[in-house]
This record gives sequence, structure tokens and C-alpha cells, in this order.
Amino acid sequence: MADVNCARCGITREAAGRVLPGPLGDEIEQRICAECWAEWTQRQIRVINHYALQPVRKEDREKLYEFTREFLNLPTEGATPRT
Repeated sequence: MADVNCARCGITREAAGRVLPGPLGDEIEQRICAECWAEWTQRQIRVINHYALQPVRKEDREKLYEFTREFLNLPTEGATPRT
């Protein structure tokens, strides 16, 4: 697996790989390390439970993707990246 300079932690590490479909998956594959992705997978369980999200529902899945972008320090679609 290739190394990336992670958008979340700023450290060059092994990439998370293809973890989600679509544009968000592409961005994670190119910009997020495996360690930060693993951290998010643990945290997302709490987010899903706290907000009573049902990821099978499109609107809940989109909300979860917003939380994912925020946690991983990825810009929201259409926004300029944070520096």
C-alpha cells in the first residue's frame, strides 16, 4: 500500500486504502492514513449511536459522511480546504 501525507494527523504513513465507495472513498484513499481511519471506525460507532443514525437511510448516511469529513479534516464537498 502507498504512503500518504495524512490530512488529519499530518504524518506520512501507510494509506487507508479503498474504504468507502464514491468520491469520499477516493479522497480518503488519497489523503488519509490507515491509523486515522482505524481511529474513525471506532469513533463512528459512538456517533451512530449518539445521533441514532441508520446508515441504510440515505439522509443518515449523508450525515455520517459529514461527520467523517469533519473528523478526518477533509473539506466538505464544494468547500475550500482548511490550511
